[in-house]
Amino acid sequence: MKRWFITLFLLSLVALLVFAALMLARPEVPLLAPAGLIVAAAAPLGFFAWLFIGGPARTDRHPVLVSAIIGLGAVLCAAAVYRYGEVWNMFLAGGIGVLIGWMIYLRWYSVQPAAPNAPVPGQPLPPLTLQTEDGAPIESEALRGKPAVLVFYRGNWCPLCVAQIRELVAAWRDVADEATLWFISNQGQGQTRAIAANFDLSGAFLRDPDGLAARTLGLHAPGATPAGLELLGYPRDAAVPTVIVIDAEGIVRFVEVADNYRLRPDPSVYLQVLDES
Repeated sequence: MKRWFITLFLLSLVALLVFAALMLARPEVPLLAPAGLIVAAAAPLGFFAWLFIGGPARTDRHPVLVSAIIGLGAVLCAAAVYRYGEVWNMFLAGGIGVLIGWMIYLRWYSVQPAAPNAPVPGQPLPPLTLQTEDGAPIESEALRGKPAVLVFYRGNWCPLCVAQIRELVAAWRDVADEATLWFISNQGQGQTRAIAANFDLSGAFLRDPDGLAARTLGLHAPGATPAGLELLGYPRDAAVPTVIVIDAEGIVRFVEVADNYRLRPDPSVYLQVLDES
């Protein structure tokens, strides 16, 4: 359900923006109506563009500025109806639809599945079988002897995941000789190789075929990949974005499971746990 919502929401925003721009060029259409719809549709599109281009590792839980701009657009559409008549109700419906879609995105789509069976600090990390980017099997037993940070991410398609990886890699230089870092995703081997090529971290990017490790840890997120990306080879399911820190004996010392995919812990929050492990 969520995978279809985000794809259709984005397509609808683009369609509304194009429609309003075309109507803006018609002299019989009052400027207020298409201008309001452009403002409403451009605000969330600008937000999503910022995620992809600006590369933030996290956002506010509720980006109030975006909501305010969408609301302003809807008010402009309402003003057009009030001043020029109900014939322009389609623009008002579009502006209200954008606002409703945005609230659904914030309060439903962004929320991640609950993970009551996620690892608990103080308990051993369950045995996991993963694959290197070259397809060779690797067991979690290989982590013994050094503290480690495990980051479950959704895939290359998720801009916040890529930004989180970039942020952690930049902070990792200070602890690289003392700990192990694994980035884990159920995406394909080619996609894993592609993201690994962007970072100089040998052996850090691992595959979780069929999401078995995520299921073992209670981090499985069914249908988390936006509809349509399966045409590019991405699996329908993913993992809930999660950071796990274990000590040299394999005991979990820190866990943060994202309850909102746009909220990721700052590396300073959990890297200090390595000093205590």
